[in-house]
Amino acid sequence: MSDEAGRPLVIGYYGMDNAGDNSFCLVMNWALGRYWGATAPVFAAPPLVDLPVDRTPLDPRWYRSNGLVSRAGNLSQKAALLRRSSMVVYGGGSVFREMGPLSEKRLFSWHARMTGHPVAAVGVSVGPFVSAASERRLVEVLRRIPYVAVRDSASAEALRAMGYPGSLTVAADLAGLLPEALGEDLCAPRVSRNQRPRLGVTLLGVDYEASEEEVLRRERALTDGVRMLAEKEPIDVTIFVFNTHPQHGDIDASHRLRSALTDRCGVREVTERDGVARIWQEMKECDLGVHMRLHGAIFAYMAGVPFTLFPYQRKCDDFLDEIGQPGSFRLDLGKSDANAVFEVLAGLLNAAELPSVTRQRFADKARLNFTAAPWHQPPAG
Repeated sequence: MSDEAGRPLVIGYYGMDNAGDNSFCLVMNWALGRYWGATAPVFAAPPLVDLPVDRTPLDPRWYRSNGLVSRAGNLSQKAALLRRSSMVVYGGGSVFREMGPLSEKRLFSWHARMTGHPVAAVGVSVGPFVSAASERRLVEVLRRIPYVAVRDSASAEALRAMGYPGSLTVAADLAGLLPEALGEDLCAPRVSRNQRPRLGVTLLGVDYEASEEEVLRRERALTDGVRMLAEKEPIDVTIFVFNTHPQHGDIDASHRLRSALTDRCGVREVTERDGVARIWQEMKECDLGVHMRLHGAIFAYMAGVPFTLFPYQRKCDDFLDEIGQPGSFRLDLGKSDANAVFEVLAGLLNAAELPSVTRQRFADKARLNFTAAPWHQPPAG
């Protein structure tokens, strides 16, 4: 086992009650041991349903607000974890889009220079940057990371354009390894046991890069489109609340959808608080899906469930491009209305097409995040 990879500190957009980010932790906990020989990975996160308590040691009180006191408390916790770590790994997500002048990324970069401990990034996307200032700061940080594995080709192009000098791997989203991390075989055929088709739905309660009017327009289009389907077809619905954060989450939007479906179909709900493994099990029970959350779509794809995705950010279209999503399953965000949503969903009920990239191929590409890294430990024998 490499001493460098023995006690990695995993950093990400964790602690914000987001099931997609929580899935990164679950996958990383499994993959770092399997592929890098890590014995004690620690996550800069408060306790999570799916992980042992000693792997997520941060105090959740520092995540309850974004004020200076909370940010200082959070940073001091992470600094303490750095002292016991052998390396830092950025684990998944859009962590390289925005960076303020007091960002914790400066701490991690400084620590690496002072100690000689390596820094890596796996399963990340790079850009589009929210400002020119963020881009300048992030370029400085990224150029000091010797190994970066990105989850889409667009991010690789962004790194090449900035003259990234390190080792670059084009991999896939970490959630592509979620079934294996949960001990499942992707080759097993998916069999629906539902008496009526079950539709899985995720909503996006907050989008800080869109106007409130635009966010509500999207929500109405999805809600009305689902209601139209429920009025015309015998279906049941599972609402997945992927983000339960009181300020940034999807709780209110999900409740509005549930109210809109009253007396039209059977509705059940599963939330981030139930844990990633439970969400995954419920996603496998669906027969089709419509998602605003990117990881709602990725979970559906890995479960073999036909889906459509509202591409609210570039990363959504990047994912659909990576898997070869059929054009008939795609929504145009600028033109999507209730009728468009209904028509796509009606088509999904009898979907004959599949994404051109198989789930196994996507999982193998996600595996490159770890097997292409210099810390990869090939299995003995």
